[in-house]
Amino acid sequence: MVLHSTRMVSPLKARTNRDSAAHSPNLRFALLAVCLLLALALSSPPLFAQSEATGVTADEVNNVARDLWCPLCGGRLRLDSCELKACAQMREVIEIKLAEGEDAESIRDYFLEQYGPQVLGEPPRRGFNWLAWILPVVAVAGGGVFLWLRLQQMSRPMRPTPARVARPEADERERRLDEELARYD
Repeated sequence: MVLHSTRMVSPLKARTNRDSAAHSPNLRFALLAVCLLLALALSSPPLFAQSEATGVTADEVNNVARDLWCPLCGGRLRLDSCELKACAQMREVIEIKLAEGEDAESIRDYFLEQYGPQVLGEPPRRGFNWLAWILPVVAVAGGGVFLWLRLQQMSRPMRPTPARVARPEADERERRLDEELARYD
Protein backbone atom coordinates (compact mmCIF):
# COMPACT_ATOMS: atom_id res chain seq x y z
CA MET A 1 0.00 0.00 0.00
CA VAL A 2 1.34 3.38 -0.99
CA LEU A 3 0.82 6.36 1.23
CA HIS A 4 0.77 9.84 -0.25
CA SER A 5 1.52 12.71 1.89
CA THR A 6 -0.48 15.81 1.38
CA ARG A 7 1.81 18.57 2.14
CA MET A 8 1.05 22.19 1.86
CA VAL A 9 3.24 24.12 -0.56
CA SER A 10 3.49 27.85 -0.63
CA PRO A 11 1.79 29.54 -3.62
CA LEU A 12 5.12 31.01 -4.86
CA LYS A 13 6.86 27.65 -4.77
CA ALA A 14 3.88 25.99 -6.48
CA ARG A 15 3.99 28.54 -9.31
CA THR A 16 7.75 28.06 -9.79
CA ASN A 17 7.36 24.27 -9.88
CA ARG A 18 4.48 24.55 -12.35
CA ASP A 19 6.36 26.93 -14.71
CA SER A 20 9.54 24.86 -14.69
CA ALA A 21 7.52 21.69 -15.29
CA ALA A 22 5.74 23.29 -18.24
CA HIS A 23 9.00 24.48 -19.90
CA SER A 24 11.10 21.41 -19.21
CA PRO A 25 9.87 19.31 -22.24
CA ASN A 26 10.50 22.26 -24.60
CA LEU A 27 13.87 22.87 -23.02
CA ARG A 28 14.80 19.23 -23.26
CA PHE A 29 13.74 19.10 -26.92
CA ALA A 30 15.75 22.21 -27.75
CA LEU A 31 18.86 20.88 -26.00
CA LEU A 32 18.49 17.54 -27.77
CA ALA A 33 18.13 19.25 -31.16
CA VAL A 34 21.21 21.42 -30.54
CA CYS A 35 23.25 18.37 -29.49
CA LEU A 36 22.17 16.40 -32.56
CA LEU A 37 22.98 19.27 -34.93
CA LEU A 38 26.37 19.72 -33.30
CA ALA A 39 27.14 16.00 -33.53
CA LEU A 40 26.03 15.93 -37.17
CA ALA A 41 28.15 18.95 -38.06
CA LEU A 42 31.24 17.50 -36.40
CA SER A 43 30.88 14.00 -37.85
CA SER A 44 30.13 14.87 -41.50
CA PRO A 45 32.91 15.72 -43.94
CA PRO A 46 33.15 19.36 -44.96
CA LEU A 47 31.30 20.47 -48.07
CA PHE A 48 34.51 21.19 -49.92
CA ALA A 49 36.76 18.45 -48.61
CA GLN A 50 40.23 19.80 -48.13
CA SER A 51 42.92 18.17 -46.13
CA GLU A 52 43.96 20.46 -43.33
CA ALA A 53 47.51 19.10 -43.37
CA THR A 54 48.16 19.50 -47.11
CA GLY A 55 45.67 22.09 -48.36
CA VAL A 56 44.82 19.91 -51.41
CA THR A 57 41.15 19.45 -52.27
CA ALA A 58 39.56 16.11 -53.09
CA ASP A 59 38.70 17.42 -56.56
CA GLU A 60 42.38 18.06 -57.29
CA VAL A 61 43.24 14.53 -56.17
CA ASN A 62 40.40 13.04 -58.26
CA ASN A 63 41.49 14.98 -61.36
CA VAL A 64 44.78 13.08 -61.26
CA ALA A 65 43.19 9.81 -60.11
CA ARG A 66 40.76 9.80 -63.09
CA ASP A 67 43.68 9.17 -65.44
CA LEU A 68 44.94 6.19 -63.42
CA TRP A 69 43.44 2.70 -63.14
CA CYS A 70 43.41 0.34 -60.19
CA PRO A 71 46.28 -2.14 -60.65
CA LEU A 72 44.47 -4.75 -58.52
CA CYS A 73 41.11 -4.70 -60.33
CA GLY A 74 42.61 -5.73 -63.68
CA GLY A 75 41.95 -2.40 -65.36
CA ARG A 76 38.20 -2.42 -64.71
CA LEU A 77 37.95 0.52 -62.27
CA ARG A 78 39.49 3.95 -62.30
CA LEU A 79 41.46 4.94 -59.24
CA ASP A 80 39.01 7.71 -58.29
CA SER A 81 36.08 5.26 -58.05
CA CYS A 82 37.75 2.12 -56.67
CA GLU A 83 37.01 1.47 -53.00
CA LEU A 84 39.91 -0.84 -52.20
CA LYS A 85 42.21 0.16 -49.35
CA ALA A 86 45.18 0.11 -51.73
CA CYS A 87 43.47 2.66 -53.98
CA ALA A 88 42.72 4.89 -50.98
CA GLN A 89 46.41 4.76 -50.13
CA MET A 90 47.29 5.61 -53.73
CA ARG A 91 44.98 8.64 -53.57
CA GLU A 92 46.76 9.69 -50.36
CA VAL A 93 50.09 9.48 -52.21
CA ILE A 94 48.61 11.66 -54.95
CA GLU A 95 47.50 14.17 -52.31
CA ILE A 96 50.97 14.26 -50.74
CA LYS A 97 52.67 14.68 -54.11
CA LEU A 98 50.27 17.48 -55.09
CA ALA A 99 50.97 19.20 -51.77
CA GLU A 100 54.69 18.95 -52.51
CA GLY A 101 54.09 20.82 -55.77
CA GLU A 102 54.39 17.99 -58.29
CA ASP A 103 52.32 18.20 -61.46
CA ALA A 104 49.90 15.54 -62.72
CA GLU A 105 52.30 14.24 -65.38
CA SER A 106 55.08 13.53 -62.90
CA ILE A 107 52.59 11.77 -60.59
CA ARG A 108 51.44 9.57 -63.51
CA ASP A 109 55.06 8.79 -64.30
CA TYR A 110 55.63 7.83 -60.65
CA PHE A 111 52.70 5.38 -60.67
CA LEU A 112 53.77 4.03 -64.07
CA GLU A 113 57.18 3.30 -62.59
CA GLN A 114 55.68 1.69 -59.46
CA TYR A 115 52.87 -0.42 -60.99
CA GLY A 116 53.68 -0.75 -64.69
CA PRO A 117 51.69 0.23 -67.78
CA GLN A 118 48.43 -1.37 -66.58
CA VAL A 119 47.96 1.57 -64.18
CA LEU A 120 47.46 3.85 -67.21
CA GLY A 121 44.59 1.74 -68.54
CA GLU A 122 46.09 1.82 -72.02
CA PRO A 123 49.32 0.59 -73.54
CA PRO A 124 52.04 3.24 -73.81
CA ARG A 125 52.52 4.67 -77.29
CA ARG A 126 56.08 3.58 -77.83
CA GLY A 127 58.02 0.55 -78.98
CA PHE A 128 56.24 -2.71 -79.66
CA ASN A 129 53.07 -1.40 -77.97
CA TRP A 130 52.32 0.71 -81.06
CA LEU A 131 50.85 -2.45 -82.57
CA ALA A 132 48.03 -2.30 -80.02
CA TRP A 133 47.13 1.14 -81.39
CA ILE A 134 47.73 0.48 -85.10
CA LEU A 135 46.37 -3.05 -85.65
CA PRO A 136 42.72 -2.28 -84.82
CA VAL A 137 42.74 0.63 -87.27
CA VAL A 138 44.40 -1.50 -89.97
CA ALA A 139 41.93 -4.35 -89.36
CA VAL A 140 38.91 -2.05 -89.65
CA ALA A 141 40.28 -0.35 -92.77
CA GLY A 142 41.17 -3.70 -94.38
CA GLY A 143 37.73 -5.09 -93.60
CA GLY A 144 36.12 -2.02 -95.13
CA VAL A 145 38.18 -2.35 -98.33
CA PHE A 146 37.36 -6.08 -98.55
CA LEU A 147 33.63 -5.42 -98.15
CA TRP A 148 33.69 -2.61 -100.72
CA LEU A 149 35.49 -4.79 -103.29
CA ARG A 150 33.16 -7.72 -102.62
CA LEU A 151 30.06 -5.53 -103.01
CA GLN A 152 31.47 -4.13 -106.26
CA GLN A 153 32.03 -7.65 -107.56
CA MET A 154 28.53 -8.74 -106.56
CA SER A 155 26.86 -5.72 -108.15
CA ARG A 156 28.36 -6.33 -111.63
CA PRO A 157 26.07 -8.12 -114.06
CA MET A 158 26.99 -11.71 -114.87
CA ARG A 159 28.59 -12.17 -118.30
CA PRO A 160 27.52 -15.22 -120.19
CA THR A 161 30.34 -17.65 -120.79
CA PRO A 162 31.05 -18.36 -124.46
CA ALA A 163 30.08 -21.81 -125.69
CA ARG A 164 32.91 -24.20 -126.36
CA VAL A 165 33.72 -24.62 -129.96
CA ALA A 166 34.84 -28.10 -130.80
CA ARG A 167 38.22 -28.33 -132.46
CA PRO A 168 38.80 -30.84 -135.24
CA GLU A 169 41.67 -32.58 -133.38
CA ALA A 170 39.44 -33.23 -130.38
CA ASP A 171 36.79 -34.74 -132.63
CA GLU A 172 39.33 -37.14 -134.18
CA ARG A 173 40.50 -38.34 -130.75
CA GLU A 174 36.95 -38.88 -129.56
CA ARG A 175 36.14 -40.93 -132.69
CA ARG A 176 39.19 -43.18 -132.17
CA LEU A 177 38.38 -43.62 -128.50
CA ASP A 178 34.84 -44.62 -129.35
CA GLU A 179 36.12 -47.18 -131.92
CA GLU A 180 38.49 -48.80 -129.47
CA LEU A 181 35.87 -48.99 -126.77
CA ALA A 182 33.50 -50.57 -129.22
CA ARG A 183 36.05 -53.33 -129.92
CA TYR A 184 36.12 -54.36 -126.29
CA ASP A 185 32.41 -54.53 -125.92
